[in-house]
Amino acid sequence: MQLTFNSLFSRLTSNKGYTIDQTILIVAIIAILITLVIITVGWQLINRSSGTKAGAQLKQVEDANGQFYSGQHVWPHVALTTAGTPTSNIAVLVNNTIPAASWASNVDKTDLRNILPGFRITGTGTSAVVYHGFGGGNSTTGIITEQANTMATVGSDQRMVVQFADMPLADAKEADKAIDGAIDATKGRVVYGTTACLNSTLGGATTIPTAQPTASLVTVCYAANTVN
Repeated sequence: MQLTFNSLFSRLTSNKGYTIDQTILIVAIIAILITLVIITVGWQLINRSSGTKAGAQLKQVEDANGQFYSGQHVWPHVALTTAGTPTSNIAVLVNNTIPAASWASNVDKTDLRNILPGFRITGTGTSAVVYHGFGGGNSTTGIITEQANTMATVGSDQRMVVQFADMPLADAKEADKAIDGAIDATKGRVVYGTTACLNSTLGGATTIPTAQPTASLVTVCYAANTVN
């Protein structure tokens, strides 16, 4: 016999009521239903939160670039005596162990510190490697790099383009939606595909994916700060 909430309420408020066994059964059924709802909603929130966090990490690197420029009046890719590489451009943001002779003469060496707190870092100096925390980001993959590139999806200006390698596709899509307002791997400030999109050459053009990826892990490129 199927019981509705109205009939349950009627029985509970009537003089007859339920037996102890019936009451325990009803409470157990309600508890199971509530648990199922919590689990379903919880997983949805966790998945959405993860993607939102990915977008926040991309923004955090952008903010760190801006903070570095504000304090040093140079962008990371021109902060060293040699042309910045995708690895060294990130390295200048995370530590002050780069030898003094390696810094450009106009860099204030007394104001160098880690301005990307919360990220996993291995190595020191210009060889320091920074990792995001998604998918394989806690192993030897999931590396963050950046270079001054042009990105056709946002115009002809040079940008500090940030690349997150080996990011789960679901997180990339949520980051895309959070930043660009829609999910499209080939348009906007966030693009992603199965191969590297960052051009390691200073001033080069970012490679724009031509199709929506289906692989479980993708490489994300984000057009961050305008540098010219």
